[in-house]
Amino acid sequence: MSESRKDVLLKALEAEVGGASVDLGTLFTDDVVGWSPYATVSGLTALADLSALREVAFSNVVIWFRGLDEVGNKAFAEWVVEADHTGPLVLDADAVLDATGRRVKLAGVTVADFREGKIRSFRTYFDDVSLIEQIVGV
Repeated sequence: MSESRKDVLLKALEAEVGGASVDLGTLFTDDVVGWSPYATVSGLTALADLSALREVAFSNVVIWFRGLDEVGNKAFAEWVVEADHTGPLVLDADAVLDATGRRVKLAGVTVADFREGKIRSFRTYFDDVSLIEQIVGV
């Protein structure tokens, strides 16, 4: 019996924030596409590269879930992440936030669409301005 969509999304989010070491190919399709307020990815390699950048920017990461559910071919997770900003956070080619050491807290929601038991696409929603304000100390 294959894992539920909720279980796959949970593992994917834990891996994404550095809480679990896992082969992303077991959770995502090769042609995965994803979106968040500061990143768009297309393909498993691009997703792995984005995950590596996040691992450099944040440490002591903790994630907990306020809700996790699935309906049809979709899974939904409402989450909160806390982390220390201990490395450069690359927002785009012209914007990098240098490490501040500040502890940040971010709440968000991820919606994932599945194909054959793996995540085919996802959208992650969070308040990117709040994250930046916490990092720069506004």
